[in-house]
Amino acid sequence: MSRGLSILALATASAALVAGCRGPESNEAEAEAQAQAPAEKRVSLTNGSGQCDTPTTPFCDAAVALPAGWTGHVFKLAQDFPTTVPADAQPWLAFDPATQPDQYIKSVLAYFYEGNIRESVEDSFDPALNTKREWYNAPWQDYGFNGREPAHGLTRERVNLPAQDGNPAELDPKQTLPWNNYAVGYYNAAGASAIGKVWANHGAPDSTKGIMPEGTVGAKLLFTTATVEQVPYLAGAPTWNTYVYSQVNSLRPSATKRGMPEGTAGPVPVRLLQIDIAVKDKRSPTGWVFGTFVYGGGPAPGTTPGAGWNNVSAVGLMWGNDPDYDGTGPLKESWINPAVKMPHLGYQGRLNGPVDNPISSCLSCHSTAQDPLATAPMFPQSGKPVSFWFRNIPSGTPFQAPANALDYSLQVAFGIKNFNDQKAAAAAPAGSAKKKRLQAEAKDPLSPRDGATSH
Repeated sequence: MSRGLSILALATASAALVAGCRGPESNEAEAEAQAQAPAEKRVSLTNGSGQCDTPTTPFCDAAVALPAGWTGHVFKLAQDFPTTVPADAQPWLAFDPATQPDQYIKSVLAYFYEGNIRESVEDSFDPALNTKREWYNAPWQDYGFNGREPAHGLTRERVNLPAQDGNPAELDPKQTLPWNNYAVGYYNAAGASAIGKVWANHGAPDSTKGIMPEGTVGAKLLFTTATVEQVPYLAGAPTWNTYVYSQVNSLRPSATKRGMPEGTAGPVPVRLLQIDIAVKDKRSPTGWVFGTFVYGGGPAPGTTPGAGWNNVSAVGLMWGNDPDYDGTGPLKESWINPAVKMPHLGYQGRLNGPVDNPISSCLSCHSTAQDPLATAPMFPQSGKPVSFWFRNIPSGTPFQAPANALDYSLQVAFGIKNFNDQKAAAAAPAGSAKKKRLQAEAKDPLSPRDGATSH
């Protein structure tokens, strides 16, 4: 049975059951202990008072504070959202995504890189240092077990698995261990203008204002804890020092075990693995074009590892979900780069990156962005045909009504959900079933792409 099909069969179970079936490290006692552990205090580095995420204060920067003596980079949320859409170059408009996908995706990457790459790898992609154009971060990603760490603002993502149950290792044939992954997302000023409207009132987000303007670009850097010994094409990858969970091979790391435990060890290094881009482009049947890159070109035979931010290769580009595709023949609304051969793509060969869930695709996953999220699981579930997740849903249309569409932005969708969950947990009576459930969800080590209900 393929990994996609085996995970699809498990998707009907609860998040805990999915976790138990995804690898060798299911530990119900550990999960229960984490669910009962005290919540970590979110912190603000942009507000001198330390107060954040309230109706009258800035949004929080991170889920926890850095340890005493930290000398590395410090993340500050870029949250001065513009009220209007500034004029800006849109180099991708010179290319047709359907007939010139390689040129299209490279033009978007060059746009994202402009002003963001610095001599210091640690200072690269810090919006405060970019003098070419403004980039911003979506708020309320600091909440929950997988919320932002304070060195680079990384959130915990899906864990890549080694070979098991007849399925190949997800990163490289040399991979023998599971590896944790982390990511940070950015929006250009066009997209940030919509985020600002959603969060104009810090105490009451308005999900009716979440439609992004044409020319919006979202970009995401995904880093892995995997070593070069296990994933050779990561040689020379840009590396950040972070305050993430130090149990890098754990499917359920302990909330108390971050980098630099008790100040006795160094920070956890993470290497660039994947870059995702998303462009609001009316030429697409969905209104969006998504693409993904892999560092080092992946494990293709003959690949020579290079070094630096530019040593990335396009895995592919997609502008539609191929809703009529039966699994045979070529896809019509995706371009998969024949020069990059990853161990897995998305469902039926649709586009996905190495960190992503193989039963989904870039567009299908993000099409579930809506408020509320409860009726929009990120990947196929029982009760509806798989094809329900591979529709070409136009921009501005919710995944499943009644709901407000959040225009393919899962960062905005989960930000609103995190806000509402925290508010509901705070208001619920002490000891109530509702409070216990919400607190347990906030401490769930699973990521949403593995079936968790919170970020």
